Amino acid sequence: MRLPRPLGCSLALVLAATAAAANVGSIDSAPAATLLLPYFEVDIGDADGDGFGDCNGVNTLFSVNNASAAPALAHFTLWSDWSVATLDFDVFLTGYDVVTVNLCEVFTWGNLPITADEQTDPGDTISPHGGIFTDNPSWDGSFPGCQNIFPFEEGILQGFYLDRIQNAHAGYEVPGLDGCMGQQLNGAGQCSGGSCPAGTIARGYVTVDNASQCSLLFAGEPGYFVDGGNGIANDINQLWGDWFLIDPANDFATGEPLVHIEADPNLNRTTLPLIDPSGATSGMTTASTTGYTFYGRYAPADGADNREPLGTTWATRYLNGGAFDSSSLTVWRDSTQQVVAHVRTYPCGIAGGGIGPEWAPMNETQVVCFNEAEDAVELCGFDDGDNTVSPPLPGVDPTCFPIETGRYQFGVGDLDPPFDFGWCYLNLNPGIDGFVDDVDFGSNGTLGQSHVTVQHSALGRFSVGHEAIELTNALEDVDPTITIAPP
Repeated sequence: MRLPRPLGCSLALVLAATAAAANVGSIDSAPAATLLLPYFEVDIGDADGDGFGDCNGVNTLFSVNNASAAPALAHFTLWSDWSVATLDFDVFLTGYDVVTVNLCEVFTWGNLPITADEQTDPGDTISPHGGIFTDNPSWDGSFPGCQNIFPFEEGILQGFYLDRIQNAHAGYEVPGLDGCMGQQLNGAGQCSGGSCPAGTIARGYVTVDNASQCSLLFAGEPGYFVDGGNGIANDINQLWGDWFLIDPANDFATGEPLVHIEADPNLNRTTLPLIDPSGATSGMTTASTTGYTFYGRYAPADGADNREPLGTTWATRYLNGGAFDSSSLTVWRDSTQQVVAHVRTYPCGIAGGGIGPEWAPMNETQVVCFNEAEDAVELCGFDDGDNTVSPPLPGVDPTCFPIETGRYQFGVGDLDPPFDFGWCYLNLNPGIDGFVDDVDFGSNGTLGQSHVTVQHSALGRFSVGHEAIELTNALEDVDPTITIAPP
């Protein structure tokens, strides 16, 4: 019999290499204190009429993993595409644990991940911590406030709770069932999401924070973030994960790492050291921070979360010819609206003109697409001849990425370059704001963090997804644009 290789040494080497690769201020796949699933789609339809979703349509799955031998507590929050928090819950992870979440099971059957800490699972029947060769008591443990919480019962979300998340994420009135398009016509109804026309597809995003105790608080509520990592959420860079978007009807699937957002206590200070790419200590420079953190818009906007912000400008290829059917983008954006209350609803309908949140629709500073001969065209948005404004004025050209998270196909709407192959420059800073209660980041108050991934499909059978190239980060007080000579 061949015994397995001892785990302690090999894992230590892997984790050391991962930690060395981390680069705070530039999003990379390293263990982090917060994970972002930037976009999800879930078909919650009931094709056979039995009162439950069938989970045979588009779906999103993701995993949360523990990179440490120490146990971890992960605090999950679901957000609508209007950035309304709809549900939060905790998940326990033993050392080196992995928990997979099938969002269709959450939305249609009310299932949350079933895990249990040491105090509620002394026999390790629910959350074991290793087999006969790796059983290690230090990989298990308990956290304050978790008594009588774990394990969740199967189908724990029922009735009002299940209706609320389905309606909020599929564009229906909350908590009623009237569709958002009908409500837009008569001016009635309150919604938490803008998935119009309302239908069977639930959309939104998910955040996962490393936590020190069980809680039902949302980000921004008192005590959730306390400077130094002493709140409900801590500053331990311990979590990692990946996600998959599956669309069986269109033979489409894509996957990539979750967005890994590291915590650093220096992020809400005045300077951040920038290490020379060679690793040398000589020639080190400092750069002024913008005061921007990932959760920076949550009241009070004091940077106590210590999370690195995301990018502001991006580069991505597009392929729309020959064997390639199309390219699409999943885009997460920060509206910068200060959040003081999480249970919010807005007039139902397509965002804009008094419908939806005050910030919607969001504008972009610049979207420029090139072909492979460097011919350029500017797409999306509205320019008044002096500055780019947000929200755009009624009746002007609509923006390409108007809400906090969405999937957008090249060749549809304004995201339609007149070339089959090339690349696009995306400056997703919202520009001059046009609403109150926003948080101004940067010297001009015009920065807005974002995240972009691209998916390419070919021959109706193949697909691949990857993160777009981050050109600038919200720690940098820059808002670069490309000058295009008139024809």
